[in-house]
Amino acid sequence: MYKIHARPARPVSPQAARALQLALIAFFVLAVGFLLIVYLISPQIYTQVLLVHAAAGERPAAITLFLFAILLFVALLVVGVLRRWRWVFWGVLVAFVAQIIAIPVDVLQLAGVLPLDFPVWYEMVRLMVSILQLAIGIWMIWLYRRYATWAMGSTGRFKTSPGDDYMHKP
Repeated sequence: MYKIHARPARPVSPQAARALQLALIAFFVLAVGFLLIVYLISPQIYTQVLLVHAAAGERPAAITLFLFAILLFVALLVVGVLRRWRWVFWGVLVAFVAQIIAIPVDVLQLAGVLPLDFPVWYEMVRLMVSILQLAIGIWMIWLYRRYATWAMGSTGRFKTSPGDDYMHKP
C-alpha cells in the first residue's frame, strides 16, 4: 500500500533559539535607530524613495506616516520573534537571504560602475547591513537544518501517505 516515510526528530536547542531571538531583536533595534537617524539628519533620502516633493530639510506628513508604518511593522516582527511565530521565521529568512542580490549592486554602485542613487555614506551603511542580514540568514538556515524553526526541534512525526494526517510514532 503506502510506505511510511519517517522523519527523524530534531533536537531542541534553547540556547540557539535565545541567541537567534536576541540577534534578530538587536538587528531590528539598530535598524529602527538608523531609520530615525536618517529621518532626522537626511530626510531627503525618504523624499527620494517615496517620490515626494519637499523643500530641503522639510519632513512632509507622507514621510512621517511611512516611518510610523515601518516602526509598527518592526514592532510586529519583534513580537513575532519573541512568540516564535513560524511565518515571521520564514519571512525574515527569505528577506535576509535575498540580500545576496543587493550586495553586488551596492558594491557596483560604490565602485562607480552603476550610478549612485543615494549619498555614499548611506550606500556604505546599506552594504554593511546587507552583509549582516545575509550572515544572519545563513545562520538561520543552519539552525533550521539542525534544529527546525526557531531552533525548537521537531516532534519526529511521520506521514503515511500524501493525503493522510500526521500521526505520532508508537
